[in-house]
Amino acid sequence: MGNRYFSQYLLNAGVLDAGNISDVMPKSAHAVPQLHILAMQQHLLSESQVEELSTVDDVVKTLEEAKMLSDAQIESLKNTVPGRDARVAQTLLDEHIADLKTIERCFREYDNDELHPIKDAVKKIVSKYEEMNPVADIYGEYTEMFVGALQRFMDTDAVVLTEATSFDFAGTRIVSQSMGGQLSVAVAVLAKNQMFLEMARRYSGEDLTELDELAEDSLAEFINVLNGLYIVNLSGRDLDMDLDMPRGGQDVGPTASNMIAMRIVTDFGSFVIYLAEDEFIY
Repeated sequence: MGNRYFSQYLLNAGVLDAGNISDVMPKSAHAVPQLHILAMQQHLLSESQVEELSTVDDVVKTLEEAKMLSDAQIESLKNTVPGRDARVAQTLLDEHIADLKTIERCFREYDNDELHPIKDAVKKIVSKYEEMNPVADIYGEYTEMFVGALQRFMDTDAVVLTEATSFDFAGTRIVSQSMGGQLSVAVAVLAKNQMFLEMARRYSGEDLTELDELAEDSLAEFINVLNGLYIVNLSGRDLDMDLDMPRGGQDVGPTASNMIAMRIVTDFGSFVIYLAEDEFIY
């Protein structure tokens, strides 16, 4: 596959939506893909074969009896360690959200290096703000990196909702950091207290049980590490930038120039990320 954002592709394509994504994602973390899902993901079945399988009750039995796969292919698939894409597809099938033909089509369309579901979602969000389109590429690139960091450091799938985001600031924590130089970008993460704590626990690997200084420092470190990587990437384009110190607060919302708010949904809940062109005020 050309990227790691299959759930976002499904959301953008309308297969998933804001109403079911929060239910599908945690279930997909533990789903066990069946043989035909793995075969479709690897494009081992033709459209006509998928059509045939969609009409039978016992798909795996038909797959094997009709010799749609060779013995070597079956053995290889059985030894495959399934990724999140296959587990999401299995969940779609189990929850009757998509049928086999839809899943096969999605796997086929998704296998494209030119596809950037996260960036596309951010562009859609930015387009709703007046006079902000020039920042769409910058914000899209950063958000793609941010979601990848969530997958890597917090062991979760994650998607960006394109619907308008509102938030009750009571009972929340925020951490932010500004980056300045030839390009100016600021990022803030705002989450309800329990979500903030779970994010800190996952990133730190520690059994954190309360929102203390250690938990706050953990999320500040996550932002700092991510932004450091972002700056390193930009330096390869001759864009020199510096990091300010991370800041934190509670029960407050940020304001800044050219600011957008995006709700991020993960396996374990949701939070809001803010992107802006200058330092947040809160």
